[in-house]
Amino acid sequence: MTLLEFFKVPIFQRALIGAIIAGGTISLLGIVIVVFNMTTLRFALMHFGLLGGAIGLSLGANPLTAAITAIAIGSLLFGPLSDKFKLDTGIIGGFFMTGSIAVAFLLFYKAGVPALDVFSLFTGSILTLTNSDIVFVAVLGLIILTTYFTFFREIQLIFYDAEQAEWLGVPAQKIRNGLLFLTGLAIGVAMKIVGALLIDALILLSAMAAMRIAKNFKQLLVITSLLGMLTTTGGLLLSMVMDLPTGATITLTGVTFLLISIMIPTK
Repeated sequence: MTLLEFFKVPIFQRALIGAIIAGGTISLLGIVIVVFNMTTLRFALMHFGLLGGAIGLSLGANPLTAAITAIAIGSLLFGPLSDKFKLDTGIIGGFFMTGSIAVAFLLFYKAGVPALDVFSLFTGSILTLTNSDIVFVAVLGLIILTTYFTFFREIQLIFYDAEQAEWLGVPAQKIRNGLLFLTGLAIGVAMKIVGALLIDALILLSAMAAMRIAKNFKQLLVITSLLGMLTTTGGLLLSMVMDLPTGATITLTGVTFLLISIMIPTK
C-alpha cells in the first residue's frame, strides 16, 4: 500500500489522530520527570501497571483497564507519601516498584494468572487505538494544556525553585502532586500507544531534546510539543512506509531528534 492509501484506512486514521494529540500534549509531562529527576518514578508506575494487570486478570476484568487504574492510584500516592515521610519521590518510587512486582508474582503463582498475558501489556501499539481511546487521549491532552496554561507562572516558579515558590504563597506541593497524577495517566496512555518498554519515546525524549534548545520556559513548552508531534507522527508514517514496528520506529525517531539536539552547539 502507498502512504496515501493508508490515509483511507480507519485504523491508520485513528492512529494518526492519536499520534498528533499524544505527541503534542503528553510529551509536555516529560518536563516534569526531567526537572524533578523522577526517572525511577516511571519504572515504579510501570510495575504498578503490571500489578494492576495481574489483579484484573485474576478478577476477570480487562487487564489494560486495571493496569491504567493501578497506575493512576499509584501516581496519586507518590506525591503525598513523599511529603508525609519527607522522602524523595525516587525513594518512594523504588519502594513501590519492588513491592508491587513482588505482589504481582505472588498473584501469578497463587491465582494462576498467566504471566505472559500480563506482560503483553508491555507491548502496546498505536494501531490498536479505538475511538474511546482517542477520546481519552484527547481529554487528557486538553487537561494537560489547560493545566500549563492556567498555572503557567506557578509551574515555571516551581520548576525553578519549589521551596521559594512555597514561600511566595504558591501551592507548590498541590501543583506538583497534580502534575505527578497527570504523568501517571500519561504513562498509562503511553503503554497503550508504544508499549511500556518504550514509554520514554513518547514522554521523555522530546522534553530532553527541547531542554537543550529552548531559551526560556515558553519556548521549552512549544519545542517539546512540536518535537513530540514530529516524533509520534514521523515515526508512525515511517513505520507504515518501511513496514517496521510502530513502537520501535517512534522510539528511534525520538532518539534521532535527541541526538540532533545534542549536536547543536549551545551558548
